Amino acid sequence: MQYAEGQVGRVFIIRIDDGEDLIASIRRFIADKNIQLGSVIFLGALMNGRMVTGPEEPVIPPLPHFVMFEGGWEVFGIGSIYPGDGGPHIHYHASVGRAGHALTGCLREKATTYLIIEAVITEFIGLQGRREFDQRTQMYLPVLGSSQDNDSNGDSEESNPLQKGEKSTEEQAKDELPGGLAEIIRDLTQR
Repeated sequence: MQYAEGQVGRVFIIRIDDGEDLIASIRRFIADKNIQLGSVIFLGALMNGRMVTGPEEPVIPPLPHFVMFEGGWEVFGIGSIYPGDGGPHIHYHASVGRAGHALTGCLREKATTYLIIEAVITEFIGLQGRREFDQRTQMYLPVLGSSQDNDSNGDSEESNPLQKGEKSTEEQAKDELPGGLAEIIRDLTQR
């Protein structure tokens, strides 16, 4: 596990109109405003798009399963913004629905707005993060903190703030459970 702490910087509300590409519009806006790290939430409708709805097989590295949708779908989603090679790297996940059908996955390459998309972009400041290509997964993954912070494999005392003999919040919560329930949970989690 990695983490970084920062503060909220600027907050933008943007409108993306019918026929505009959601992905290209947000990418351009983020580049124009020089947003390095942040998040985006959005809602509205898409005329068509391309989405990864999971892997073809659950192996590493995964081979993405692509689905195209068209004909006007309601949408809501969220994305993370990191600096990456060649400009901002935005990772979108969304759910789209139409006439009782729904898809959830990672929006990729194409997402044409139908009527309107409303988006809120929140900038994060005072923290370090970036997307880097991970050889094992063959994906661009977030790396938080500076490169020196992540040189250890998470085994240093700094990455594990618990001292010997201290209990995690999870372990403390189990101890506070009434009677037999705590014992049942301990038994189940120790298997």
